[in-house]
Amino acid sequence: NSDAGSYVCTVMSGSLSVMSNTATLTVYGQPVILDHPTGSDVPIGRNITLTCRATGLGTLVYSWERRSSGSSWSTVSNVNTSSYTTDTRLAIGQYMYRCRVRNEAGSVVSNRATVNVYGPPMLINHPIGSDVSMGRSTTLTCRASGLGTLVYSWERRSSGSSWTTVSNDNTTSYTTDTSLAIGQYMYRCIVRNEARSVVSNSATVNVYGPPTIRTDPMSQLTTVGMNVTLNCEGTGGRLI
Repeated sequence: NSDAGSYVCTVMSGSLSVMSNTATLTVYGQPVILDHPTGSDVPIGRNITLTCRATGLGTLVYSWERRSSGSSWSTVSNVNTSSYTTDTRLAIGQYMYRCRVRNEAGSVVSNRATVNVYGPPMLINHPIGSDVSMGRSTTLTCRASGLGTLVYSWERRSSGSSWTTVSNDNTTSYTTDTSLAIGQYMYRCIVRNEARSVVSNSATVNVYGPPTIRTDPMSQLTTVGMNVTLNCEGTGGRLI
């Protein structure tokens, strides 16, 4: 840098001299990165665009490198652009990216940007069915984990019918309808994010009505002081 400055050339002939125009010498170094790429979470099959911005003299040339867990840095783009769009074919996992900018003086490397490619949600708790008397309700619960925005919905199916949506309220629990007729109903929870959706196990809810007498007690004749056993048999629901 000490050689930087303005220069002129003086040419002399005897007592005469002539001076050239001024020439300026600029000594510059490697580029300086102003904006580093920023990572994020992205669902599988999608992409994200990373951006890097540098300043400096000379000709700035950009390239992009990627590294996954247990691997070395490898060049993924030599197109000489300040932005890079990730590959939609990447498998689920964590990937690190960096931008390399060079000029005639040397090169600099940006900070790393981490991109998490995530898949569908993972179900942790499935709904559990139960028996419920007619006119009552029961609450089913489903819990999932995962990246992105998790959205819950609930579906129901009775014997001989197809699955139909009964709730799009985006809640982890669903309370059954008290107006359901006597019968067997199956419920399941659908959880989705930006990657795709998963379906819980089916939970069976049996709606039962009042009991009925199948066997009435028999009238008997007995003497004072004797024990008599009367039998009655009912059916339906939870009998007491």
